[in-house]
Amino acid sequence: MTATAPHEALALLEIEGLPRAIRAQDAALKRAATEVLACTPLSPGKAVLILAGSVAAVEESLAAAEAVVGNRRLDRLFLPGVHQDLLGALRGARGAQPGEALAILEMQSLAATLEAADAALKTAAVNVGRLHLGAGFGGKGYFTLTGALAEVEAGVAAALQLAGERALDHEIIAAPHEELEAAAFVRCWPLDPADCSNVSGAAKSPKQE
Repeated sequence: MTATAPHEALALLEIEGLPRAIRAQDAALKRAATEVLACTPLSPGKAVLILAGSVAAVEESLAAAEAVVGNRRLDRLFLPGVHQDLLGALRGARGAQPGEALAILEMQSLAATLEAADAALKTAAVNVGRLHLGAGFGGKGYFTLTGALAEVEAGVAAALQLAGERALDHEIIAAPHEELEAAAFVRCWPLDPADCSNVSGAAKSPKQE
């Protein structure tokens, strides 16, 4: 389904085995009109299916996918009322502005990453700068928040409260160096590790300049 209006809900399934994930994707698409934001293998040896659409459609598609997945389901998320900026971040959009405070939050799971980022966006006037799920990161996730320092602190507090023990680490940098963004993240991390087309260019090493 091609997105023509803001989506109301988001769902995620972590699945053991890519073939089962693709079959679950097929079942989800046949059940209701939802948009597949991702269906891809992730480390360590699992797959993720992420759907968006109306609340009713996502709920129906998620149920159909779960029926196919069965005991191969590793984790799930159903998030009605999802913040639109989180959907944008999943598509590769980045709202960071130079000179803003920066927070980096590391979460134990993909579901926790999305829930925590959603809570931060709904609580404070912050932007998601980067959102990384699973690939090359041991199945964990991280995201960055930017904005005025007080807003970033409020967003981090909301994210940590929601995530609880699933939050692994976080840092807040009140005044990051202007070159930190390029120096700290030196390759693209899209949901699909084989496709960097939806992510802005990665920083070049000195040898590449």
